[in-house]
Amino acid sequence: MSLLCTLNNLHLQLGTKNLFTGTGFTISFGEQIGLLGLNGQGKSSLFKVLSDMISPDPSTPAFTFDKAKSGGEGNSGFSTFLVPQEMHLSPNDNVTIKDFFFRFYPAHRDIHEQLEDVNEQLELSSDEKLISKQKELLEQLDHLGSWDLIRSFESYLKYFGLNDFQKEVVSLSGGEQKKILLSLGFTARENLILWDEPTNHLDIESIKLFEGELLSSGKTFILITHDRYLLSKVCSKIFHIKRGKIETFKGSYIDYLDFLQEEEQARTKLLGRLKNSLSREQAWMRQGIKARGTRSKKRVEGFHDLKSKISEVKGAARRELDLNLSSSQRKTKSLIEFKNLGFSFPDKEIFKDVNLNLYKGDRVGLIGKNGSGKTTLVKVILEELIKTNGELKKADNLVIQYFSQKRDELNEAMTPFDLLGDGNDQISLPGGQSKHVAAYFESFLFSKDDLNRPIKTLSGGEKSRLQLAKNLTKSADVWIFDEPTNDLDLETLQILEDTLVNFKGSLVLISHDRSFLSNVTNKTWVLEGQAVEEFVGGYAQTESYLEALALEHILKEQESEELKEMTPETTEVVIPEKTQTQKLSNSEKKRLDSIPSLIEEKEAQIENIDKLMLKFNFSNMDEDTSKLYSDLALKKERFEEELMEIYEEFETLSP
Repeated sequence: MSLLCTLNNLHLQLGTKNLFTGTGFTISFGEQIGLLGLNGQGKSSLFKVLSDMISPDPSTPAFTFDKAKSGGEGNSGFSTFLVPQEMHLSPNDNVTIKDFFFRFYPAHRDIHEQLEDVNEQLELSSDEKLISKQKELLEQLDHLGSWDLIRSFESYLKYFGLNDFQKEVVSLSGGEQKKILLSLGFTARENLILWDEPTNHLDIESIKLFEGELLSSGKTFILITHDRYLLSKVCSKIFHIKRGKIETFKGSYIDYLDFLQEEEQARTKLLGRLKNSLSREQAWMRQGIKARGTRSKKRVEGFHDLKSKISEVKGAARRELDLNLSSSQRKTKSLIEFKNLGFSFPDKEIFKDVNLNLYKGDRVGLIGKNGSGKTTLVKVILEELIKTNGELKKADNLVIQYFSQKRDELNEAMTPFDLLGDGNDQISLPGGQSKHVAAYFESFLFSKDDLNRPIKTLSGGEKSRLQLAKNLTKSADVWIFDEPTNDLDLETLQILEDTLVNFKGSLVLISHDRSFLSNVTNKTWVLEGQAVEEFVGGYAQTESYLEALALEHILKEQESEELKEMTPETTEVVIPEKTQTQKLSNSEKKRLDSIPSLIEEKEAQIENIDKLMLKFNFSNMDEDTSKLYSDLALKKERFEEELMEIYEEFETLSP
């Protein structure tokens, strides 16, 4: 595949955050890329860099962005189309679905408005100048391909179930608005499509339509999503933003998880060896100056480098969220019972004759199309809406906690410190525990530097994480989560998932994330046509029913397959103490005397490789040069391992 673009030396700081520190990557025509990274670490900002909406910071060496002028085989040069997460409409914005197209194509709108004006004048007069102007405008629209774009846009709207193009966009649900954005993304003629959380607010049926079209489109794209099923299905390359760098992995998301697990195990092993080396160097540093000899300066520098390397490796190790859901240990088996329950708005019946029970230990996935009544059913349970008919019975003194997808608990003028601690340094947690506000905040993958930032300055994902932190300080018999996975990065999502699995109370989850539902739930309620169907056994047992409802002709997926936790247990490295001094043989003494020169030789080899690797030009690297660079990196890694082994041998032989 020919190259679409190459970025090098990308530096970007927004406010006090260093998002990128001298990183880069390449994209080839036809690649399908998944973009991973914690919320607030630069995923959306990277999209803006690619779209020329943000300029990188000045740096030395300078930032380079090489763009293909053509891709061969009929491909035009580099161009991008960004499909945003949200529309950001004001309440008084009266744009229709049909006209929303022009928000992304303002040049087309101007010409269409001129043409409409000319056509109106031609109804009153057949002036030659007007006819000439009409012809000129039509030719401009033909040149822009405007008619084809509009036809394609409207075709995709119908594909996603939107048929009334005169509806005002602001009146639509979040899922319907998202379908408009998807239609624009598939209509786009640009060579790189940037999808920013395209499945948020979509029902499962629409996600599958999106997935199928994405697979068949053949377009180059980068995808930000928390939907692991989608990521596993459609992406063959991974970009992962970590600590200001963008790591590239060629392979599927599942392959990447395997790679991360192996990398974590290797990191744990390396950390153990580094700890052993640090122990030796600390002992050496405690010796007198004379005892350390002429190499003292280099050894002191090496000691500090070693401490720095240990900190880097420890920082790279996966941090886990310290989530603590607490149930009130209620013994009552039946918590909520519906008998012939129904609810109607004045102009619409939402559901009727619902007969269900929520028992202690139930983890229910509540699913259905957008607008089917999922949130309405939850509000009836919470008694924010009063049932129209039937019975709703709750166990005495039942405690229910509700996690809203709208983050309406967050006062954006407050800081996380004020929100979490109510002005106190300590947070009271379920079960009588307490924790310092800063420590609790950091356990949700925040930096303590963000503790006193106004909440309004946090990203959408960071706000979701913060509300999660706030809600999980409370005890409950029943937890109700309304789209908890929206805006969460994959690392946070994985740990939330594990926490919910281990929660001893009962859960009701409104979610369209198939992997999340499969791994967490043991029962499913499906809202369809004013009825609620119950499936015991979780989402996997529901899939065939949903397939039949949707009449979709796609292969069945293995819904019961779980994505395993990536984080291995941390191995504590114990440095054994020498119990007695053993006398060395002559050969061992000779070997001990030779080790300092071996260390110097190995350090020199590593230093030479570092110098060579700095000379590579990443903006003009062919396949052979890339292989040479990889070989050097592997050789450096081997030399570093050999150096560690020499140090370990020195420790063993030293009296």
